Amino acid sequence: MRHATFEVPSEVIGDFTERLTEMDLVNTITGKTEDGEIIVQVSYEKEDAEQIDELEEHLENLIDELEESEEEEEEGEDEEEDGK
Repeated sequence: MRHATFEVPSEVIGDFTERLTEMDLVNTITGKTEDGEIIVQVSYEKEDAEQIDELEEHLENLIDELEESEEEEEEGEDEEEDGK
């Protein structure tokens, strides 16, 4: 059995675990990073490696969306401060 470890921001853990459930992969939450990201270890067989690649891509997309959302919020706050 192989293992993959993912560091998942808490803001997207719901979406990430939903995909894990859909893929029916065995997983364990093993802790938390200093930055507050949740560490998820996924166990899989060699023939399931493609699913792990898909899961990595899904997490990257979730993180990109999260960063874009945070940037938009910051821009909105800057505009509010300029308008005062």
